[in-house]
Amino acid sequence: MKKIDVIEKSRGRFFGLKTKQGNVLNARYVSSSDKYLTVFDRNEQEEIKLAKKSVKSVSYGGETFR
Repeated sequence: MKKIDVIEKSRGRFFGLKTKQGNVLNARYVSSSDKYLTVFDRNEQEEIKLAKKSVKSVSYGGETFR
């Protein structure tokens, strides 16, 4: 399963998200478009919009997807 698919199918649950820029988020999926993804960052209590290409890995359900 691809990283973006995991995020979109997380059904509102929180997951770990690591970006290519080195940011680590405890995030929840909000919405997406062709090139962008919007997540809610639990630590900062704000929505963040990022490019799908910038996602390095996703941790969800005890597994890491790269």
